[in-house]
Amino acid sequence: MNTQESNNNSPAIEPINGLSLFSHATTQPPASLLQTYLVFVVILNFSLLFLKGYSQDLGYWQDWVSQLSNNGYDSFNGNYPPVYIHWLYLVGKFYNLTAIPLEHNDLLKFLTQIPVTICHCLLTIVIFRQLQTTKAKPALLQAVMVLTVFNPAILVNGPIWGQVDLVPAVMVYCSLVAASSWRYAHLAIPLFTLALLTKFQTIAFAPVFGFLFFNKIRQHLLGILIAVALSVLIFLPSIIAGHFWQSFRQAYIDTLGQYPMTTFNAANLWILLTGNTVPDNIILFGVPQDSIWARIFMAKYFGMLLFSIVSLLIFIHGVYFLIKNKLYIGSNQLLSYSLFAATICALAFFTLLPAMHERYLFPATVMALGYCATARQKILYPALISIACALNMLIILEINGSNIWLGLSWLTVGILIIALIDQLTNHQLFTNLQHTLKYIFRIPFLGLWFFVVAAGLMITYLYDRYHIHQIELTEKQVLLTNLPLVYARQDHGTMAVNRSFDGNKLSVANRRYAQGIGTHANSDIQYQLPDDAEIFSFMVALDDEVGTADVQFSVWGDGKLLWQSNPIYGYERNIPTQKIDISGVQMLNLKVAPLKDDKWDHANWVNTVIHLKEADTE
Repeated sequence: MNTQESNNNSPAIEPINGLSLFSHATTQPPASLLQTYLVFVVILNFSLLFLKGYSQDLGYWQDWVSQLSNNGYDSFNGNYPPVYIHWLYLVGKFYNLTAIPLEHNDLLKFLTQIPVTICHCLLTIVIFRQLQTTKAKPALLQAVMVLTVFNPAILVNGPIWGQVDLVPAVMVYCSLVAASSWRYAHLAIPLFTLALLTKFQTIAFAPVFGFLFFNKIRQHLLGILIAVALSVLIFLPSIIAGHFWQSFRQAYIDTLGQYPMTTFNAANLWILLTGNTVPDNIILFGVPQDSIWARIFMAKYFGMLLFSIVSLLIFIHGVYFLIKNKLYIGSNQLLSYSLFAATICALAFFTLLPAMHERYLFPATVMALGYCATARQKILYPALISIACALNMLIILEINGSNIWLGLSWLTVGILIIALIDQLTNHQLFTNLQHTLKYIFRIPFLGLWFFVVAAGLMITYLYDRYHIHQIELTEKQVLLTNLPLVYARQDHGTMAVNRSFDGNKLSVANRRYAQGIGTHANSDIQYQLPDDAEIFSFMVALDDEVGTADVQFSVWGDGKLLWQSNPIYGYERNIPTQKIDISGVQMLNLKVAPLKDDKWDHANWVNTVIHLKEADTE
């Protein structure tokens, strides 16, 4: 039997094959399988957004969006290259158009992560097509695709952390794909330039593009011209605003000495040699400070020397590879070699250079995935690099968030329901579901449609969640908080007008309101009413900032109980507007009482409106 034929017909490994909607997958998998993976990419990226991200980076996005929305590119102060800054400019326009307050919340995280979700989809498509091109075995195809879609480094870095390192990494990957193609080789350097204009750390791949230049010199010379024009176009807003040099200096020069440490939370060689966050001017290996070798063995320069040696080796070996295989090198062979060289460059950049962060191993994950898909082997590389990268970030990042309990609860309930249905249908559920989903995933461009619909639903939900709902008043309505306050007493803190007890926007049942009172049980608040007051309308609930507690609201008029709520626990989602008759009442008291202890009893009176009597007409 022919060995290659035997390998092509080998079945998918059972555990992975059982998870697929297409257990009959052959060497050439159906296009609908790609749509399945894209749907999962969108679901994962959008659902994990609700976990708490890294506040410092998200704070940068908030500050930069604020600058761009208020002043445009004039005097912009940020140390990122311009490509992602342009996206933040569009995010600022969204906030200006919708009048939603710019805050450090899930909406901001979602908007800043849209390019990451798109690039994760693009990476999934390119990896899948590469596996198809190389006619990978079904087992390897599914294993690599699962590692790409559910990759822990990608998911932690992007939707959880809130960073955008995937965007330039995918640009570099696509530029290597272009460099290995005769038709698109002229786009390799422009794509690499685009990556440099997104994150300067992609300079780590310069040795690879150095030797690739000699493969198709004429095409790459054209690419350089395109790259120059592209750079001018991308920097054009800064040029027009008159601060090009400031933007360039902040993104590419000032950042070089921003962290004068051997390592900044990066688990690399320097953790072993010096420990974490040690100054990079220490002399290594006991070399005397007055020695002629002291400068070479200073940590900062020693790390640069090591990386330079590795870079030079990659470049020289790449040139040798091209010379040796010039007559018969194939595009797939060149791509495989280039991706592995890029993986080594990314590993060396993170491992050897000083001042590395915990995230800077990330580009190696993408390059290793591409290499595995192209070479059809060594899945251990992307697996181990992904785990190492994710763990390094998780050491720094605390995984929690306002919606994690809700999401996990739905997941648990969903698993139970599915298991029960599967049991009651004699395990026919997945068989029937598989047949149904086969037809669904054959819809052309399903991944694109799913992304558009999911993004629309996310924007709709987050808009409703973070939009400040204003109450419209008629001539015969007045806000209670605009009337004379007689007194406000509460056991903890002070009463807040139009704010929660913690000073946040009033938030009830995942909706925010402009008007109301934030207090803490036990509380008693008294207002003096006008003579023509007739109806008092309002909503009551615990603020979302505390989740659940237990309180009871009541309204009193001139010392008499007018209305009392049922116990409020904080899980309520349908909050009705209450209306009570206050005709003849002079003093209106709003009271909140704790039912058990008074911990976290952050109570809100929302949309408190006094309706006045209509004037008598003859």
